Amino acid sequence: MRQLRGVTMKVQYEKESREPTPAFYYENRLLFHVHARGEEINATFHADQRARNRIVEDQSLDWRLRDRVNKRTWAAFTLRNLKDLAPFMDLVKAKYEHINQEATGKQPELRPIAF
Repeated sequence: MRQLRGVTMKVQYEKESREPTPAFYYENRLLFHVHARGEEINATFHADQRARNRIVEDQSLDWRLRDRVNKRTWAAFTLRNLKDLAPFMDLVKAKYEHINQEATGKQPELRPIAF
């Protein structure tokens, strides 16, 4: 998998449990954070209103992912294997590209969607 340039990690701590929670940011905007408890990894994707609208309209993403983001400003994923990681990373990449386009002012290339 290709590295997303400019993404930084900050360790935050939960209020009640004081559990360390790695959080990943791009351009000072939260992409996602991760909870690792034993063998289970839970990742929470965060979408602010601007990114949320773009993700919901992005037809290249699976409709189930878009629906999860449309319902609330976050989407929780349980990552058990690489098969679970792929859809989560699709969302992360979509938000990353959206933030990058806002920062650089470039419009995305319009590519035909294959059916």
